[in-house]
Amino acid sequence: MPTYSRRSVLFGFGAAVGLASLPRHAFAALDGTPFTFLTDPEARSLALLCDTLIPQDDFPSASQAGVVDFIDLQLAGGYGRGEHLYMDGPHPQGTPEQGYQSPLRPAELWREGLAAMQTVIGPLEGQPQSALDQLMTDLSEDRPALAGRVGAKTFFSELHALTNQGYFADPIYGGNKGYAGWHMVGFPGAFGYFTDTVDAHNRPYRQPPMGIGHQPGTSDFNWER
Repeated sequence: MPTYSRRSVLFGFGAAVGLASLPRHAFAALDGTPFTFLTDPEARSLALLCDTLIPQDDFPSASQAGVVDFIDLQLAGGYGRGEHLYMDGPHPQGTPEQGYQSPLRPAELWREGLAAMQTVIGPLEGQPQSALDQLMTDLSEDRPALAGRVGAKTFFSELHALTNQGYFADPIYGGNKGYAGWHMVGFPGAFGYFTDTVDAHNRPYRQPPMGIGHQPGTSDFNWER
């Protein structure tokens, strides 16, 4: 079975040509590479869930801003493996204040959660937006019961947290394409990007004056004296 590019999987093969104007990743062309952890059907389902939490308005939706890319890379890395979580049992029911309490490592939780949702609720693709909105409400209130070992509210908590992280985190982690999240909140951007000079070895570097402003999405400085 072929694995298609992220861009094709999320936005439809026939529509990909018309998507050149959508925000792209700031540092790496992730749109042309396959997903690292997610399968193509998982990625499409996840895009619908994330876009329900952050739909398109004056700013890109979650999936347009690379949130699915961000989550995919997180699930393939230390977060997915639960490297900083205590995973040994027992696993009694905890309180929300106690944080992550699932016996599943996060990558297992996401994979089983997406599969359980398909079993209990049915395919997400083709559902009206009103049904997806209600699904988010139900999950946040711990309904409906998801099959297997995945709790609905636990899954929603991880989905909500990583969707927000992917939308507003530094684009170097795979999300926030075109600085969509930073534009939304008016954050001017970090100043530690020197991609245009990183290969300029043994050449003097003229430090910008104090008080510069950096326009997100560009590599040019606006000089403000």
